Amino acid sequence: MSDSWAISSLDLHLDLAGPRVRASVESALREAVRSGRLRPGTRLPASRALATDLGIARNTVADCYAQLVAEGWLSARQGSGTWVAERVPSPPSAAGGPAPAAARRIRYDLRTGVPDVTAFPRQAWLAAGRKALSAAPAQALSYTDPRGLPQLREALAGYLARVRGVAVSPDRVVVCAGFAQGLELLCEALRARGATTLAAEALGYPRHWRIAEKVACP
Repeated sequence: MSDSWAISSLDLHLDLAGPRVRASVESALREAVRSGRLRPGTRLPASRALATDLGIARNTVADCYAQLVAEGWLSARQGSGTWVAERVPSPPSAAGGPAPAAARRIRYDLRTGVPDVTAFPRQAWLAAGRKALSAAPAQALSYTDPRGLPQLREALAGYLARVRGVAVSPDRVVVCAGFAQGLELLCEALRARGATTLAAEALGYPRHWRIAEKVACP
């Protein structure tokens, strides 16, 4: 038999095949870890919850967990549950040679347009997000003005005036999904006004040039 199960407590998909239930569960979990679908550190459902979802005996799931722990695929601690081991067994190489060396860690990322993400203000962002979500009306979570939420455009207008010295009213602020969309909208507005020539820096992104060319020459 072949069954597909979606475990509600973990959104875990398992493909069970074969008449032997325990062997099928072991194989499905082992393959999920080996393929990377279950990453190291991922916590698994309690044996009782998984057994209920699969419609099998709890002892069967407990035996599966114990076997996979013994093989090194899973880790377990009494009172802390079961999770995918941090270092799972490496599959044997097809040629029998050594496994490829781990990729080197990049010390300095000098790509343009990539900020220092380690400086991201996580706590402040989280606090602001909680405050905004708790105060936002339900309508704010649905489709709104295509230019962006009025409150956001008002805040951006104030920021531009305070930090950039640009006096602009909120109704003239447009929130875009990213630079590419903003560039496309700008090119469309210029073309609508009769512009036929657009100058760009030599050091630029070919993708951005293609966006401008597409809008200028539909």
